[in-house]
Amino acid sequence: MKKTILPTSLLVLVSLASAQQGGMGQSGQQRQMTPEMQARMKQMQPIMDLAQGVRLLPDLEKNKATAMTRAQAAQLLPILKALQTAQALDPNNARKYLSQIEDKILTDRQLTAMDDLALKEEKERAARRAQAQKSGQTNTRIPGVPGGMLGGQNRAGQNNQNGSRNAQGQAGQGSRSGQFNPFKQGRQADALKAYIAVLQKK
Repeated sequence: MKKTILPTSLLVLVSLASAQQGGMGQSGQQRQMTPEMQARMKQMQPIMDLAQGVRLLPDLEKNKATAMTRAQAAQLLPILKALQTAQALDPNNARKYLSQIEDKILTDRQLTAMDDLALKEEKERAARRAQAQKSGQTNTRIPGVPGGMLGGQNRAGQNNQNGSRNAQGQAGQGSRSGQFNPFKQGRQADALKAYIAVLQKK
């Protein structure tokens, strides 16, 4: 049985989201989430799981051993195009798409590589949080980013960080409106478009 990618990293993502979502109120006073906010973040977790998983996929192309085959690309493209065009994603659909990618498309080697990428990002976030705390900045001020330290500094670098900013910013609004698709606009959308173009050339 194939393993599920990103478990530890995503727990950190949700905990960061919880901390910052409650901490950036209009008054800038008490930094604590209400039970309603916690419920919203929990509900949004499958969408954020999918967003991070898809965001890491292009990094697999940097190694011939983990790059998508033509057959895999043919399976993956319909899913990515559906994500690209959907007006909104609900948690059930997000869970279904991620399951299809993990269980039916990616190999064990690819899943392991994505685990390694996620772990690297998590360590880098932890290092940045520690540095921020050391300098007295207990909360970074990046609008729309729960935790403020999202996005790795691997070779996807700034695009990864900005993609997380956009997705998390939309999540805060989408959890209220019920209309949230992290792949619809911004850096995450641009990265997905570029990756689709790569797969189409297989």
